[in-house]
Amino acid sequence: MVSFSSPVSYEQQAKLDKIAKAFAVSDSQLKTLVNGLRAEMNKGLKRNPQGELHMSPSFVHNYVSPKGTSLGMAIEASGSRIRLTRVTFDATGNTALTSTQVFITPCIHKRTPALFFDYVAFCIREFLHTSKLDNSAADDLLQSFLPIGISIGLPVSGECRVDEDAKEDSLGLRGSNVARKLCDAITRSHLPVRVTSITNNTVSALVAANHADKTTQIAVSFNHGINAAYFESLKNVEYLAKNSISDTVAINTEIGRFGSISKQNMQMLPLTMWDRRIDRESRHPGARILEKLVADQYLGEIVRNLITDFMDCQLIFTSESCEVKPISKEYAFHTAYMAPIMEDTSVDLASVEAIFAAEFGINNTCYSDRLVVRRLCEIVAKRASRLAGALLASLVEQQGQKTDETDPGV
Repeated sequence: MVSFSSPVSYEQQAKLDKIAKAFAVSDSQLKTLVNGLRAEMNKGLKRNPQGELHMSPSFVHNYVSPKGTSLGMAIEASGSRIRLTRVTFDATGNTALTSTQVFITPCIHKRTPALFFDYVAFCIREFLHTSKLDNSAADDLLQSFLPIGISIGLPVSGECRVDEDAKEDSLGLRGSNVARKLCDAITRSHLPVRVTSITNNTVSALVAANHADKTTQIAVSFNHGINAAYFESLKNVEYLAKNSISDTVAINTEIGRFGSISKQNMQMLPLTMWDRRIDRESRHPGARILEKLVADQYLGEIVRNLITDFMDCQLIFTSESCEVKPISKEYAFHTAYMAPIMEDTSVDLASVEAIFAAEFGINNTCYSDRLVVRRLCEIVAKRASRLAGALLASLVEQQGQKTDETDPGV
């Protein structure tokens, strides 16, 4: 029970306790989730049609020492930003020089895949000119071409095709051969580059981290969405088991899809009424359920829903002069606000007050309002961090290694 001297009222504390209980995840629940994730991984490796995780091999087998100059390009899932990087390796294969340039894609170039890839070719041309690589030659079999590796924020098969059920695809690339479209655009623009690989961005992070530290076996991405990649024994990938190229292969798990098909898997996830509301009102209801509990695209929206529930119960922002319309807008409360709010240890929680005044026009928050908001952020963040830990543990266990023997690249 809260004492009368507490800055949080009895009603506020009772509602906070109820929410904290709903968002709590026990150790036994986490263990069940780890086992469920591993079961789905094994289904995907065996190409079980009932599996939720695609477990796509990226055919990254060999690790040769790079030399000379190469290009790397990262394309966001939305196509909004294109990042080009020049990497020059020394004689030992270590990075000697890098330079990067970011391009923002105009909306007109995202209307069709053809327009988009023509713009990608334009970006490559501009970067080559800026980096004075227009007439450079790569030190490989094709002396007149620079090798370029492509990383894209979409699930890509070994045949360089974007998965048909890539819900996050806003460029209309589902089912398309990305390599062919890009090569066609490069050819039309007469660029001196040669596409050598196209991989999912998490697989690219895994390969890059492994180049820097050979003990790295796992890469996990916690961003706008979530994903994970790791090196799997080839013998465990059913339809590649007889492939003698290498002993391991990089696997793109698309682990954020967990809980999207199987009702049993969904029951392993600690879903609350607020999670179900956000899923129901999302662009793709029923898809990527685990992702919606962990990714920064959704964490801020979960907190905003909790805040508006307190508002509806007249437990915060009760002053008549409070402007509550801005925070009532969907996805108005960004996940980026959560860290400075949770880290605010000042006597009057000045950072919390400043955020609500600057971002939402709520200028007269009282101390108890700020305490409630900070506590809500902590509750949501704690659950997300525990689920993220379970996700990482499932990958480490999948490799059959102890945690102190693996260096996950995150």
